[in-house]
Amino acid sequence: MTLKKPIKINSQEEFKEVFENYFNPLVNFINQYVQNIENSREIVQNTFLKLWDKKDVLTIETSLKNYLYRSAKNAMIDYIRKHEKVKLISDEKEQLIYNLPDTDDSYLSPYIIRNEILKAMEELKPKNKEIFRLSKFEGLTYEEIAKHLNISKRSVEDNVARATIKLKEILLRTSQIFD
Repeated sequence: MTLKKPIKINSQEEFKEVFENYFNPLVNFINQYVQNIENSREIVQNTFLKLWDKKDVLTIETSLKNYLYRSAKNAMIDYIRKHEKVKLISDEKEQLIYNLPDTDDSYLSPYIIRNEILKAMEELKPKNKEIFRLSKFEGLTYEEIAKHLNISKRSVEDNVARATIKLKEILLRTSQIFD
């Protein structure tokens, strides 16, 4: 097994290249959740600003892509915590939220939702869980996951779809958030 060489951004040109290669894909990734292109751009710009600010001390041990997606995801969570109550994707969940008591802490933190998803993932089969995690939490493409796990892209697609359906069932059945 060969070890990857740590990544370091040493110059303005290197930073510019990283920015040009990843800005739009990261905006698209974040916009899937935030659903506002301007806010998504702001989140990604802040991600790159932090990367530039830390360039002298930062050494990236994982792949650059994974690092950027994870950083953008964390910036998005921070943004949501500061600027919005949780946006719920499904109408079912939105109705459940309307029925929560009106108290100062009646909204759901993204961290609570993430913890509920992580608990539900424990019920998935190990392979299914790993593929879902790589796709949704690490931001890898289906092709990257297929190559990494030495399986077909179609198998990755099927596993992600099965995991999504199973997680939805588990969350609706067991989640204390919506009780």
